[in-house]
Amino acid sequence: MSFSSDIKEKLSKAEFGCPGCVAAELAGILRLAGKLSEDKIKFTTENKAVANRITKDLSEGFGLEYCTLQKESAKACQFLIDDIFTVENITERIMNWDISPFACCCKSYIRGAFLGGGSVSNPEKSYHLEFDAKNKEEAEYLSNLLEGQGFANKITYRKGHYIVYIKECEVIADVLGYIGAGNSALEMFAIQIEKEMRNSINRRVNCENANADKAARASGRHLVAIKKIQELKQFDKMPEVLQEIARLRMEYPEDSLKELGEKTDPPIGKSGVNHRLNRILEFAENI
Repeated sequence: MSFSSDIKEKLSKAEFGCPGCVAAELAGILRLAGKLSEDKIKFTTENKAVANRITKDLSEGFGLEYCTLQKESAKACQFLIDDIFTVENITERIMNWDISPFACCCKSYIRGAFLGGGSVSNPEKSYHLEFDAKNKEEAEYLSNLLEGQGFANKITYRKGHYIVYIKECEVIADVLGYIGAGNSALEMFAIQIEKEMRNSINRRVNCENANADKAARASGRHLVAIKKIQELKQFDKMPEVLQEIARLRMEYPEDSLKELGEKTDPPIGKSGVNHRLNRILEFAENI
């Protein structure tokens, strides 16, 4: 089951805050994902939990003991309401729906919008929540509802549809928690923390690897220079402190500057070791 499908299954079990929430949720579902006309209402979904939820909404909100129509060759559940009086009753309520004065109804509308036309990517891969609002008017209406609850969002146009979307992990998790998927919100936060820790470790490892590569290249240059000095029989002409660090570098080619400095007599710091090794490079260049 996808992350979105799992969330929709959980949301389909959410409790209503008041009697008006039923119509509000149905409004969110049908206004975003339904096909509405003067004499017909159609809604199709492949999610059984959503199909069961809309059946419940129609029953509790409008007294319709409605059954889904399902083609044997298809996975989709299709709702078709073509009684003109029922269509008018439902359409009038969902198109003139007003969130005032109950905040729980606003929550139900946004939940319905997600059940009908929403999706969220697997947070293991990316952070992306979107609502397919189809037309500009519904997109702006939903966007304003979300903004009113403190959820920053944007609208884009894609393949003939207007999409309301959110890409920030914290905002997505807050939206999911707000509409009733609190466990999914916590799961997103947990995944975000895990990803940040993993990225931090990777950055540290990459930095350490880069430093190790840099140190290895530097050590190689030192060894080449020392070998040249020895072959030209100039080693004894270097100052004693340079001879000492040269011997240590040959004996401990993988040691860091700090580790080499700890082996000198007396011990010196990294800058001192680096200075002496650079002097050896210059000495080798000039002979």
